[in-house]
Amino acid sequence: MRGDVYPTVIVSDRDLALMNAIEVVFPEATNLLCRFHINKNVKAKCKMLVHPTETWDVVMKAWTTVIDCTDCEAFPKYVENFESFCLAWSIF
Repeated sequence: MRGDVYPTVIVSDRDLALMNAIEVVFPEATNLLCRFHINKNVKAKCKMLVHPTETWDVVMKAWTTVIDCTDCEAFPKYVENFESFCLAWSIF
């Protein structure tokens, strides 16, 4: 790696110390969260809120559709669909 070329995007696991260091060392870089860790957090924080458990699969399928979307025009529809599934759980 050349000394005059810096990353424009850095993916991390939301470690606050690392995120702060990235902001200081690479202020122009966009700091994104790792998809694996986002999914892990969604499951850890939300699964216990969804009953019956069969509904959880529907919620996760809608969530996966949102995060897998590569079509900018379809994205708002997928987000709206996910939000409609989650209306039953106001804590979402």
